[in-house]
Amino acid sequence: MRTSHFPRHLWPLSTHFYRRRLFLDSHDLTVLGRRLGTPVYLYDAATIDHAIAAYRHGLGVWPGPGLITYASKAWLSRPLAHLLARRGLGLDVASQGELEIASRGGFDAGLLHVHGNNKRVELLQRAAEAGVGAIVVDNLYELSLLERLNPPAPVALWLRINPDLLAPTHAYRQTGHHGSKFGMAVEEALAAARRIAAIPHLRLTGLHVHIGSQIFELDPLAASIDRLIELAVRIEQEGLGTIEALSPGGGLGTPYTPADPAVPLHRLAARLCAHAAESWQRQHGGPHPTLILEPGRSLIARSGVALYTVGAIRVLSDGSRIIAVDGGMSDNIRPALYGARYTAVLARDPLGDAIGPAKIVGPLCESGDYLIEQVHLPEVRPGDVLIIPVSGAYHLSMASNYNGVLRPAVFLHQRGRILPMQRRETLDDLMRRDVFAVN
Repeated sequence: MRTSHFPRHLWPLSTHFYRRRLFLDSHDLTVLGRRLGTPVYLYDAATIDHAIAAYRHGLGVWPGPGLITYASKAWLSRPLAHLLARRGLGLDVASQGELEIASRGGFDAGLLHVHGNNKRVELLQRAAEAGVGAIVVDNLYELSLLERLNPPAPVALWLRINPDLLAPTHAYRQTGHHGSKFGMAVEEALAAARRIAAIPHLRLTGLHVHIGSQIFELDPLAASIDRLIELAVRIEQEGLGTIEALSPGGGLGTPYTPADPAVPLHRLAARLCAHAAESWQRQHGGPHPTLILEPGRSLIARSGVALYTVGAIRVLSDGSRIIAVDGGMSDNIRPALYGARYTAVLARDPLGDAIGPAKIVGPLCESGDYLIEQVHLPEVRPGDVLIIPVSGAYHLSMASNYNGVLRPAVFLHQRGRILPMQRRETLDDLMRRDVFAVN
């Protein structure tokens, strides 16, 4: 059996081959795709647990307490929130919707913190009333809203710092450079800390930084940690508060194609935490705060696969193929938005010899509606189930109803069982928000 060219590091841990067909545990993915209907997303609990263990390994080198906090923007649902809450993770949210999903999914409010660069006062009030672990203050205007709140108890605040570092990633994913909409410069953050110290219902308890995502080089992340700790020292020297929580954010990269390197996640996390420990000891030297890592993509992306059914196939004069499937930018806008690259296999023949290149496109009314610009595949027939790995992050959270399409169903594989997480959207769902108030 030829498996050497199969990129195992892109696939859920529970996938394997049997008689050259691709399985998820005991489930033939061709059969499963046809039974569940497509497009459909499958998540593998064992792969999520593997990523959680990698981050816990990394936090083990930090001398103080540590916490993994999932960046829910990658994808959130009540079943996923329930799964992560049971595993003792924290959660960051950035809207009233995410806050409600987390609450109804069973998260302890004390393990939530609230992000966002333009939070509405309704979100701030709701978060304060819920008793969230922290609200991350992004700018001085937001602080003015918090100053006017009337919360039932003092509100813990973190300051989000813009360290003026350009992350080596796509421009749309860079969030910590000069000109970014996120975070405060150091002098702004110090001004915020002075204001917070004068307000009885606000408490400065932590600092946060996040310079971007899909980052494979650790040096910029390490530099952002250094700048965060420099600020912690200045705040404490001025007597403006004790930093109890230190969050260098998330951002570690995830491989998407066979050409991308297999990322030893536990080693990268350990190197970051070791650098944080060294930097804290060198610059501060006092008791260690809680170190909070915020993985999103690197925690969830590999665990998810997207299954599609092949429809129309065009063979061009140069022999290349355009293969249309029943999903596209409505459930995965990343190729159109970022030029994101993926690979794919046929569920019935994942190890088959390629007969040439193919472009995988969707059914929507845009030339930008494609999933893969070029992938080498064996012979493909209408009705085949095509699978795209590394589909667990930012697909479903950015899904839309463009062209009136329905968002896909989502299932979880856990200990051999296929469990529903989200049902397929229906036409009734699509109609529900319409209001006939016109003549």
